[in-house]
Amino acid sequence: MEVVALVDPSLARADSLAQQFGIRPRLCLRLEEAIEGADGVLVATPNHTHLELTAVSLGRGVPVLVEKPMTATLDEADRLCALARERNTVVAVGFSTRFYPAVELMQRLLRQKYFGAVRSLRYEFGTRGGWAPLSSYNLDKKASGGGVLVVTGSHFLDRVIAWFGYPEVLEYRDDSFGGPEANAFGRLRFSPPGSEPFEAAFLLSKTAALKNRIVLETEAGLCELGESESAEISLRPASAPDLLVRISTNRPDRAGMRAAQAQLEDFVNAVRKGCAPRVGCEAGRLSVQLTASLYAARQPLPEPWMWYASRRSEQRT
Repeated sequence: MEVVALVDPSLARADSLAQQFGIRPRLCLRLEEAIEGADGVLVATPNHTHLELTAVSLGRGVPVLVEKPMTATLDEADRLCALARERNTVVAVGFSTRFYPAVELMQRLLRQKYFGAVRSLRYEFGTRGGWAPLSSYNLDKKASGGGVLVVTGSHFLDRVIAWFGYPEVLEYRDDSFGGPEANAFGRLRFSPPGSEPFEAAFLLSKTAALKNRIVLETEAGLCELGESESAEISLRPASAPDLLVRISTNRPDRAGMRAAQAQLEDFVNAVRKGCAPRVGCEAGRLSVQLTASLYAARQPLPEPWMWYASRRSEQRT
């Protein structure tokens, strides 16, 4: 892959980026100026611009890898997917955590029913701060599409939809007073084919450091996966809860490869072969749809929110 052009409202900023990586692409103020000669476009811009910029690329028949969330609204997601079908052009969505080795392994094990039936799911992810785009678009709910549910929760929503199918929304609460929320709690019900329904609870925060993990209570025991690229799957067997089993995979083809690189290679492969990317337009739309359904069910998050979320999670899972 070769970077042939960088597009930014500030050419000085684009030039600084090019120098940082030792490359000499064309520097452009608008995508329309840069797209000539490109085989693919990476859209990594504020969320509310994704549809417009992706439409420019698709209008020229140029495939797109668009950062998550695919769009800021469900209506925009529907329009983007319709345009991709009309143009018969590849659109991939930047859910990079799908390419974490342990996430890929977890999906395989769940499909093989390695852990037996899933009885409940708990997820928490929290950091102090972490919003620092130069444009400050994330402070505008219309531009960002939301707060912590969109910024970090969308990765979780994308993964669980891929693992278990589209869920029913049972509860959603956050601390928004009209702007982007910083803390959110929700419950979902999944009904995987051939399995009993189960509930999932999630807690997201931009004000508190949490344990950053997903925990599955399964027929085989308590299964845990940390929220990092180097995380492993661990299992405390139901038959021997004093044991801790670590489960990893040996893939020579991914040795030393970061998730971002694996995602780019998946995109390139889809472009070259005309096949579907790992996370395509329809998958990106489902994440936007679930986000919209959660916001539609929104209720205020009571204070102290940490106590409320812990109590509700324990009660339901």
